[in-house]
Amino acid sequence: MKKILGIVVISLLLSGNVYSKTIVVKANPEKGFHFPYLLKNSKKTVDANYMVVESNNTGSGNSIKGMTSKAKKSLNWVLGASISKKLKYPMLMPVFPFGTSALMQNKYYFPQLDSDVLKIDKDKYRRIDLQLIAMIDDAREKLLKENNQNINEKVIMVGFSSSSLFSARFTFLHPDRVSVAIGGGIGGLLPVPADKINGIEAIYPIGTYDFENITGTKFNLEEYKKTPQFYYQGTKDKSNPFRRGAEDLTDEEYKIVKKLFVDGLPFGDKPVSLKVSTVMWNNSQKYINQIVDNVRFESPKGLGHEITPKMIRKSTKFIKENLK
Repeated sequence: MKKILGIVVISLLLSGNVYSKTIVVKANPEKGFHFPYLLKNSKKTVDANYMVVESNNTGSGNSIKGMTSKAKKSLNWVLGASISKKLKYPMLMPVFPFGTSALMQNKYYFPQLDSDVLKIDKDKYRRIDLQLIAMIDDAREKLLKENNQNINEKVIMVGFSSSSLFSARFTFLHPDRVSVAIGGGIGGLLPVPADKINGIEAIYPIGTYDFENITGTKFNLEEYKKTPQFYYQGTKDKSNPFRRGAEDLTDEEYKIVKKLFVDGLPFGDKPVSLKVSTVMWNNSQKYINQIVDNVRFESPKGLGHEITPKMIRKSTKFIKENLK
């Protein structure tokens, strides 16, 4: 009897893990990506025609192998995993570096797709946003070949904390490849779809003033307007990566943020206060709402820097309501 019961328990555990089938796809420079990615799929997702994408946000590592291991573990708790499970959609997570022996300078902040990262001119690290598109197309090809799944070329971009900035900035760069974007614990500062804000030149990732110089293409405002986006930051969320000398902002970008986003409050080289972060968040909303009406914002009362079932439900609902 005990033996039979044990077999039943093991079977139940295995059946519960059907969703958690994850493969590691190796880097394929010939196809346009120099880093591996994770693809999570199962029998529960065979009818899906969309894919959830969230960039890895697992801290630093000594090797891509180590980063891949961390990324796989993160699929147990990241926002994208919860949403893709609810929607029964496959999920892709690239394994981009946090830093490497060749690029250890703080100015390269891969997890947030900052301006310095986009300007790297070394083959392996060049334009990781385009490398992600190559990964997406490779995954779509695999799912079509192996499961006869016709996955839309426009993905659902998801992120929380640093990966929420990646989600927002990737959507800003490539709105034509995003169906819906979600970002939680955003940190207060979002890209504004404008060359200038209050007469001040807004360079990437603040705005679009130097967009063509960085990307080689013009900013696609019309496509951006068609892309539903939902970003939230709790009223008790103290996480904010922006300040002078931090890895995300250059000195020039820092000065622009100081002029436009903090309303004269203290904003130097120390971590910002909750008050400054809130003002920054409110100004991001104001500037964006002056230009477009497709971006929804929410400031959940009492919420800190955390992923909650309530916000998972709200994010999932927003996606369902806005899929094209």
